[in-house]
Amino acid sequence: MQHFLEVKNIELAQNMLRTIPNGIERAITGTINRTLNKVKTEIKNKATSEYNIKKSDIESKLSLTKATFSVLRGTITAKTPRLALSKFLTSQSKSQIKVKIKKTESSKTVKGKNEYTGKPFIATMKSGHKGIFQRKNNSRFPIKELYTIGISEMLGSENVSSYAVEKGEEYLDELLLKEVSRILKGYI
Repeated sequence: MQHFLEVKNIELAQNMLRTIPNGIERAITGTINRTLNKVKTEIKNKATSEYNIKKSDIESKLSLTKATFSVLRGTITAKTPRLALSKFLTSQSKSQIKVKIKKTESSKTVKGKNEYTGKPFIATMKSGHKGIFQRKNNSRFPIKELYTIGISEMLGSENVSSYAVEKGEEYLDELLLKEVSRILKGYI
């Protein structure tokens, strides 16, 4: 999901920097790049308050594209595959496996997929990876690991994305005038 933020007070900034070469470009570039860093932090905080995931897991999947004088646009992206359900394991017994994905919800029993057979089970692969699996058919093999949403889906959820847009617009407004002021101080 893409969201575009609008820089307010742009005309005021242009008027204040009209005598400085590349002044407005410098101000907008600095504003966008500082906003990206602040919003990235806000996204991690919001996502970890909503989902049972670590900030470091999110950090490793986020990608920033910073603004330049020639491209006055910046982006934060996260393209991730679905996460292994075992990442959210809370408890296990012979009769059930429980996971907790959202912090606001209680742990849920893993039921498995309808297209697979049997109950889900926990197994450790030769590689050392421990996962929640289910048999693909009535034979012993093949087995398939069970997955849930990915980090990009967490960040794209209504709560997290709308919060990020709101914070981004606040930071753009706040930081543009600071950037203009910083540039003007350098030319006085």
